[in-house]
Amino acid sequence: VTRLASEAGMSLRTFERRFRQETGATPNEWLTRQRLRRAQELLETTDRGIERISAECGLSPETLRHHFSRLLHTSPSAYRRTFTARV
Repeated sequence: VTRLASEAGMSLRTFERRFRQETGATPNEWLTRQRLRRAQELLETTDRGIERISAECGLSPETLRHHFSRLLHTSPSAYRRTFTARV
């Protein structure tokens, strides 16, 4: 985030404030949501394991599980069971 602020020619505080105004989230919150969205997509459309999906999303398996629980109120495995397309 510090590098992004620098590249935008802003102080960190200004960058974070403007980012929140535009997206409704801090840069870290936004990134976490994007990573979770990608994990959700992979859980729905592939049979890859949680370890591989978390790595592809830039998270550890523990961190992926933590964010799923905190933000989506479920586990990655339960999410997959609920949202995997039935064939």
